[in-house]
Order: sequence, then C-alpha cells, then structure tokens
Amino acid sequence: MFSLIGAELCFSLMLFSWFFFMCCVLFYLCVNNICLLFSWEIMNCMSGSVEFDLVVDWMSCSFSGLVCFISGCVMVFSMSYMKGDLNLFRFSLMVMLFVLSMNFLVFIPSLVSLLLGWDGLGLVSFCLVIYYQNSKSLAAGMLTVLMNRVGDCFVLGAISMTIVLGHWNMLCLWDFYGFVYVNLFIMIAGMTKSAQIPFSSWLPAAMAAPTPVSALVHSSTLVTAGVFLFIRFYSYLSSYYWFSTFMLYISIMTTIMSGVCALYEYDMKKIIALSTLSQLGVMMMSLGVGMPMLALFHLYTHAMFKALLFMCGGNIIHCFNGKQDMRQISNVSKLLPITSMFLNISNMALCGLPFLAGFYSKDLIIEGLAVGNMNLIIFMLGALGICLTVLYSLRFSFYIMWNNDSSSTYINMNDNDMKMIFSMSMLVLGALWGGFIFQKLIYLFSVEFFLPSVMKFIVPFLIIMSLVFSFGVWDKGLLKVKFNIVNYVNSNMWFLSDFICFPMVNGFKFITNSSLKVIDSGWFEIMGAQGVFYFNKMIFLLLEHWLVLLFNCYMIVFIIMVFIV
Repeated sequence: MFSLIGAELCFSLMLFSWFFFMCCVLFYLCVNNICLLFSWEIMNCMSGSVEFDLVVDWMSCSFSGLVCFISGCVMVFSMSYMKGDLNLFRFSLMVMLFVLSMNFLVFIPSLVSLLLGWDGLGLVSFCLVIYYQNSKSLAAGMLTVLMNRVGDCFVLGAISMTIVLGHWNMLCLWDFYGFVYVNLFIMIAGMTKSAQIPFSSWLPAAMAAPTPVSALVHSSTLVTAGVFLFIRFYSYLSSYYWFSTFMLYISIMTTIMSGVCALYEYDMKKIIALSTLSQLGVMMMSLGVGMPMLALFHLYTHAMFKALLFMCGGNIIHCFNGKQDMRQISNVSKLLPITSMFLNISNMALCGLPFLAGFYSKDLIIEGLAVGNMNLIIFMLGALGICLTVLYSLRFSFYIMWNNDSSSTYINMNDNDMKMIFSMSMLVLGALWGGFIFQKLIYLFSVEFFLPSVMKFIVPFLIIMSLVFSFGVWDKGLLKVKFNIVNYVNSNMWFLSDFICFPMVNGFKFITNSSLKVIDSGWFEIMGAQGVFYFNKMIFLLLEHWLVLLFNCYMIVFIIMVFIV
C-alpha cells in the first residue's frame, strides 16, 4: 500500500480520517453532555495500583482532532518540501510518532502513563531536530532534549511523591502534606515544556529541524504540551495564592523578552519561533488571570495561523534555495503572490486584527487582564506585549515582501505546487474563521466582560496605533538595525543560554555524575553487590584456611593413631 500511493499520502489520509472521527465523537459528547473514562488496571500491589487510563471528553477530542488536522496538512506539505530526501519514509514515521505521543498526552489522565506521551515528545523531537545530522543540529538537539529532561525529572518527582495516595489519576487527586511540592514540580515541568523564562533558549534552537516539523512543533504539539498540562492541573494549582501572581509575572516577562528579541533577529524561522514564544506567554498570562478556557481557546486559534505562517516561511525558504536570512530575500509579493497572501493573513491573525482567528481569543485575554485584580503597570506591560507582536510582524512583512535590496534575483519562481497550496489553503480557513467557529461551538470559549466604552476599545486602539507606528518606523533608515550592545544582548536572547540553560544543564550533569560515583558506584556497591561479594569472599577464604588447617590436623592425628594401633 505504501509503495502504491506513497507513505506520506497514506499517513495524511489516516490523520484526516482521525480528524473527522474526532469531530463526530466531539459532536456526540457535546450533544449528550458526557465524559467517558476508561481504566485498565495493569498491576495491583498492597494499597497501590498502576492503571492505564483514557479520558474521552470534549477537551481531549477537540485537541486531538486539531493536532491531527494540522499534522495531515503538514504531511501533505512535506510531500513537496521534502521531495528527493533519501530518508523521507523515516521522517514520515517520526512525524507520526510525534503525533501519537501528543495524543497519548492528551487522552491519558494518569501521571505514570502520561510519561508515554511526555517522554515520547522529548525523544522524537530530539530525533527530528538532529535530522540533518550536522554539528549545529546536534548542538540544538542536545540543548532541546536536556532542557526538556529537566521537566521530565520534575514529573518523575511528582509521581514519586503522589505514591502515598495509592494512585496517579490526575482527575482524582486530593490534598496531603506534600501536595504543594507536587504542584510546584508540575508547574516547573510545564514551564520547561512551554519554554517560559528562564527555560526559553531551547525554543529558537529547535529551528534546526526541517520546516514541516517546526510547523507542527510550534503550533499544536511540543510547546503546547506544557500549557495543556497547566489546564489539566489548573483546579489544583489555582488553590495556592502565589500561583496566579507568579504565572502573570513569568508570562509577561516571556512575552516582552521574545517580542524585543524578535525585533533584532534576521533569521526568518527564529522570528516565527520567537512569535510562538510570545503567544505562549499570552496563554500563560490567561492562566495567571484565572481564565484557563481562554488559554485553551488561544491555543486552538494560535495553532491554525502559526502552522500556516511556518508553511509560508517554508515555501519561501524552499523557493530561495534554503536561504533563511531576511536580508537575502525580497520581492516575495511579486514572485510568490499566493504565498504572500497567505503570509499576510497569518500575520494579521497573529497581530489580532478584528474578526480574524487571533482576535477572538486575544481580545478576551486582554479584557480579562484589564478587569483582573492587578495594578496598572501589569496591564501596561501586557499591552506592550501586544504592541511588540505587531511591530515584529510588520518588520517581518516589510523585509520579506516589500524590500527591494536583495542582491539575488530568481526568475523561475512560481506558486504552482498544488500540494503546498492545498495544505496552506486548508489552514488559511482556520486562520480566517477558526476563532469564530470555536467560539460558537464551545460555549466555554464565549466569555463576556462588561467594560466602559473607553476600555472596550483599548485592544483595537493598541493594534491600530502599533500598525501606524510600524509604518512610520520600518522605513529604509530603520529597517537595518545598527550593531550595538542592545542589539547584541537581544539577538542572544538576554544570554539565557549562557547564564541559565548551560549552567543548569551542567549543574544537573555534575550532580548526576557525582551521585553516580558516590552513590551508585560507591556506597551502593560497597553496601550492595560488591560489598556482599567481598564479604562472602573474605568469609570463604577464612573458612577455607581453617578447614584446610583442621583437615591437616585431622589427618596427622589419624595417621598417628593408625601407627599407634
């Protein structure tokens, strides 16, 4: 079957079929207002049991359907983008494993079984980041997998602490003396997976993967796993007074840092990655102000237009023979008109222009921030994050589509690849209508805030003023940012890799190596297998010595008695 129709086409048909099946299941669950929980007891010992649970509710079905829909579009896109690659079938298998791991994470509510999806995402993402097998990809893959292992260790710590409950079902936990540490571990694990400060540096480094993988990772799978874990655990996390304040500060810092760094970046894929980091900060901001369903709403809408944005960028990179530096790309609006149209739509949805997908969720989050229990400075910093989104999006569009300073010209470029156009056309429907459809279908996404007229128009006013300011700033004189200390600091993401990630990774490496030498290879060996071996050896040698001595004495006495007799 694979040889007849192609593995990529077969996999994409499987993904689209699962998407339609999930839509039917979602419709059935919503109409009947039910939630299904399947539990299989694998092992039972004393008062503890290890179970494999599956929860089928509207959240898991909608998320799984969205992931499979975007994955199907990515698979069709990769049929053209990865054409001619020698390891295309292996690439398709790894993408399918990636989607399977995300579905495990979505449907499994047990902490122990959750590791199937949680660790699967980290392992397969490492394999995909090092796909091109060069030193740069290996460095990026090691940074990605080691930073994600930090979160994995905290999940394992939470599992070990909840063993006193006798089960690991996330839906049925209760408070005990160490529950605050369990929530703290879960929160740190979600922050590492979603690349919040200070764990942000691995997200742009993961751009070493092929562009179809980046479209999948940054839209609905790896980076959103942490947000989904926060939403699942929100009822437990929100019971602590420090959670909302801490998440609000961390998310605003992440949004502002990523927005400022995107203004000083020239790599096209890294700018899109930093925009993903900015939107992850907006989702965490929604959790900080007590609106988990709006965070999920923004996750859904963001997945649509961010996958489209990556596909447009991938098509441009493909047509320009692998060039990613925006200073070497120009006149895309004339060379690739369809891709430029899709790119403009996804950029406008990212900025939150009215009645596009990003507007419905982002507008509600900012209104929730305005009515929330915080001071004016927090609200102004959140508004600054929105303005920075518009600024780097307009800078990206000016460089790519309307800049005429590129030294290279390409005459034979065209938008005739139907596989790319089909995959982008499917996602552009989500970027245009996704927010409206999700808000009408799921009533939890429709939140009403009663504000004065002046505050109600704050978000459109900020977007329009940012657009006006962008058209005034990104002209010929300011498109090229001069090299200075500010540029150096922002282009290196505030030195998070040097000051946070590498010392943390080296610290964990030093601790594990020390524990390996002192505990595993040291005291465990002395008190365990090697110690027992040497102790038994000493006893046996001593017994052998005395047995030989006593045997010789016995033989001498025996011989003497024989002579006497």
